[in-house]
Amino acid sequence: MPNARITVTAVSDEGDNVVVWGRPEHAPHEVEPIGFVFQTKGEQADIGLAERASRLGDGTEATIDYQPVASGWNLGTGLSARD
Repeated sequence: MPNARITVTAVSDEGDNVVVWGRPEHAPHEVEPIGFVFQTKGEQADIGLAERASRLGDGTEATIDYQPVASGWNLGTGLSARD
């Protein structure tokens, strides 16, 4: 499973999903952020993981395990972050 090291730029709690946006490690500031969705409902839901993702702050460095879904969008399946 691939993983990405990012700097968090925004977090949005959408109820059924938590979306974490971030720039890949060492990417120039002009690079568009990548979205990682953490589900709270459905087959691949992990409420604890989504809750942890919702607590990430702007500028936090995080490593996210993911499954690609579409260009710029990924399903988050794991998360570790440095405060």
